[in-house]
Amino acid sequence: MSKKVIVFGATGLMGKQIVKENLKAGNEVSVYIRQTDYPENVNIITGELNDEAKIAANIKGFDVIVSAVGNRNYEDPTMVVAPIGKTLAKFVSEEQRLILVAGSGLTLHDSKTLRRDLAGQPEFLKHQRADHWEAYTSIAPLDLNYLFICPTMVVEGDADGNYFSQENYFPKSEAKQISAGNIGHFITKEISEAKFNKTRIGLVNS
Repeated sequence: MSKKVIVFGATGLMGKQIVKENLKAGNEVSVYIRQTDYPENVNIITGELNDEAKIAANIKGFDVIVSAVGNRNYEDPTMVVAPIGKTLAKFVSEEQRLILVAGSGLTLHDSKTLRRDLAGQPEFLKHQRADHWEAYTSIAPLDLNYLFICPTMVVEGDADGNYFSQENYFPKSEAKQISAGNIGHFITKEISEAKFNKTRIGLVNS
């Protein structure tokens, strides 16, 4: 059965692929963006990420709300994942599902250690790690149907299905990247299968 899906951050590397994969699956897709046009055949809702009233009004009626919002400037400490995540969590209903893309730092390396706390984590990603952690620690305690998608370094590329996923932990793989298409593929598959709730999923190419 097709789902009604709205994607935030739809103009970014991951967002475009999430839209693409959902359309391929036959889902009805809307995008919430600043622009008035979009390359795919979707319903466009134009708005700003800080417009809570507009967001609250426009997420009504969707089965799944996906946020692929991120800060592309690694030197900028401004949080973006956490603020939009908190806004969506505030207005999502009991019947709706909230899926947020963050980073692999939220996954466990072992039973006691988060990947974000391992020695040697890239210094240039410190602001992103803080943003993702704020989002996760704010939303995880809530009684919502949420799912955090936690990919490693994201690169361009369409979906080929060659990736590993694991709940709570980061999957073991010799690869250090994942294509944006494979993120879109996993999210679309999960929207259909609904295997996970109130948890996080690590993703990496196989």
